[in-house]
Formats: sequence, C-alpha cells, structure tokens
Amino acid sequence: MPQLTMCNSEGQKVGHVEVSEALFGAPLHRDLLHQAIVVADSRRKRHAGNAKRRDEVVGSGAKIWRQKGTGRARHGDRGAPLFVGGGKAHAPKPRSGDKKMPRKMRRKALFGALSEAARRRKVTVVELPQLDQPHTKSIVRLLGGLGVTDQRVLLMLSADEMADVDLVKSCRNVPNLYLRQSPHLNTRDVVWAGRILFTEGALAAMDRLDREDQ
Repeated sequence: MPQLTMCNSEGQKVGHVEVSEALFGAPLHRDLLHQAIVVADSRRKRHAGNAKRRDEVVGSGAKIWRQKGTGRARHGDRGAPLFVGGGKAHAPKPRSGDKKMPRKMRRKALFGALSEAARRRKVTVVELPQLDQPHTKSIVRLLGGLGVTDQRVLLMLSADEMADVDLVKSCRNVPNLYLRQSPHLNTRDVVWAGRILFTEGALAAMDRLDREDQ
C-alpha cells in the first residue's frame, strides 16, 4: 500500500501515512491526462464575441432600389453585410466552450495524476498549526520547514477546515499558496502545482471519492 510522508506544523517529518492504492498507486495514462486538462481549460475560456446580425442592425427594412431596370445588382435593405453599417455575416455570439468528459474518465485521469505526483514525492500530509486568531507566520513557518516557499503549493483542506476563518485568513496572504476543499480537485490542479499538501481530513474526503466509484 502506498505511503505518504507525514509532517507536523513545523514542517518536520514525524512518520508516514498509508493511503489508498486506487488514489495514489494508479498508473498514469498520458492521453487521458491530456484530455482531462483540455476539458478543465475549456471551462476557463470565455467566448464573449458579440456582433450584430443582419436582423439586429437599426435601419429601414425597405428595398433600396427596384429589382429590375437599374443596371445594378439586386438587393434588399441596407442591413446586408455588403453595405457599411450592415449586419455581420455569421456574427459571433457569446457561447459556452465547455467540453464534456465522462466522470469515470475524469476520476481515472485525476487518480493517475495524483499517483504520479506521489511517486515524484510531490505529495505530503501535514498537521496544521492550532490558531486562535489569524497568524500568517505560522503558515509561513510550516512551508519553510517543508522547503516549498518558492513553489506553487496546493493545500487541500476538509470542509470543516475550510470553514475555519482564522485558518483561511492566515493562508490567503502567503504568496503561491492556494487552497482547495477536498475532494474538489481536478487533474489540471495536480499537474500545475509544484507541491500538494493534504491534511488528514482532506485525505479522508478523497477516500470517500474513491469509494463512490466502487
């Protein structure tokens, strides 16, 4: 069974934690990993282009000259794309660019990415400092003990920990530290992060995610 390093609130190693084989011992499927990242990126895009079509421009709808006998091309009103001030042909409109991916494929990509991160020693289980009030220095001391102050750090918290206002306030001023509530994690987050820190509560939430697929 895979094991992750356990560190205390000072960033010092205090032991190891056994974790789920499905979560942290899965093979890496590179094609599936790429697909999951493309899907995650598609949800970050905003297709906001907006131009007027022929039926949306303001102006008379009267035919600009008679059909025959003028020697000119046949036309309707001046809203045609050919004329200055007319509508745009095939005008872009705001739309969703979201791509779809079956849940089991997303989970397989996520578990493979987590397992690869664990094999590269990028995943650590940490004990958080006990805070009676916001204290950023305690979080900085933890990251300094882990040697990750110059990396992008993803800190996974349980729902109860995310509801701790003192903890969240202590973390939000630390550069390159990003909070996520477990098990709300996607493959892109795992690949993007330089280090991933789990609390024991966050690991328990991830285990529940694994059991849903069984």
